[in-house]
Amino acid sequence: MLRSITVFFLSLVILLTAACGLLPEPAPPPQLSATALLPQATALSELPPTWTPVPTLPPTNTYTPSPTNPPPTPTLDPDTFNIGAIMTPVAITQTVDTIDKTTWKRIEGQTAVILIPPTYEELDFAGIFIEMMFGIMEAFTEGFTEFTEDLGEEFGATPGATQEIPDLGDLPPFDFILAVEETSQSAIILINVERGPDTSTENLLNQGLSDSEIEFQLITRESINDAPFPMERVILDVEDEELGPGKQVIYVILGDQMAWNLVFTTPENLFEQNLPVF
Repeated sequence: MLRSITVFFLSLVILLTAACGLLPEPAPPPQLSATALLPQATALSELPPTWTPVPTLPPTNTYTPSPTNPPPTPTLDPDTFNIGAIMTPVAITQTVDTIDKTTWKRIEGQTAVILIPPTYEELDFAGIFIEMMFGIMEAFTEGFTEFTEDLGEEFGATPGATQEIPDLGDLPPFDFILAVEETSQSAIILINVERGPDTSTENLLNQGLSDSEIEFQLITRESINDAPFPMERVILDVEDEELGPGKQVIYVILGDQMAWNLVFTTPENLFEQNLPVF
């Protein structure tokens, strides 16, 4: 209690003394020169050894690109055969021909000539087609002539329509030759194919296999080196609804101005004996 009263009186004395000017005035602030106001740089050598400069970070890209859709993947045609993706050709040479062909029959098409054994009977579908077209055009011409004559009588005039059959000689040459051996149910087919600047034996194989209407399994693909023209062949296992299992050999031949598909088909049990003939 006595100590608290003593502290109170001392504080009161200090306040009264300051109010009456008994305490000295505070000293004026020091006057700084112009050079003293300049910032002082510290050399790197005088910095503490633990100080390291803060690296300047590269600017970051805050732009977030919007997602883009990838280009569409091309859809392959499931009906187009691609033999190149399945099998590469094996190079072979033609076997020595020892078969006597003196009795074989010679079939001359519009684009090629083929020899067939005497047991085969041929059908020239190209010739049949031309005859059929000729008959259709002849019937059309006769019918049109009769129509114009009837029309002229109806109007009292005689039109100058004449019965002229169009010339079919301008049709492009084509071959579709079929030869069949009835006893063995074997067949030979020759078809010419239009040849373009980019046509290759692989293109011809893909076209022939894509157009096939029977089930098949590709067994071998061979390129014949010593042939007079670029030539390949494939051997297939085929399944016919009526004839059952069989074998088929397809030759594709690339000529200078024309190409051909030459197809041989035979029952499976006769393939080995018919292959030299084919």
